[in-house]
Amino acid sequence: MVYSAYQPPIDPKHYSNLSIVLTFIGFCFLSDFVIYQFTKQKEQRILSKELAIGFFSALFLSSGTLFTFLALGLYF
Repeated sequence: MVYSAYQPPIDPKHYSNLSIVLTFIGFCFLSDFVIYQFTKQKEQRILSKELAIGFFSALFLSSGTLFTFLALGLYF
């Protein structure tokens, strides 16, 4: 039986670019969430919109953090 070396789905040389882009997108969603919270009255806010923006913000920021760790060589 012949085994081949593991090839990651994303080339490691792209980790730093992915970390910057994903973190930037996450901060864009985060700023949209903060602006939405400060500009709308409590009665005008929509829970589903808040949850959606919060979900995508958390998703992109966590992915950006993961690729930042991978780009720095921190493997857990």
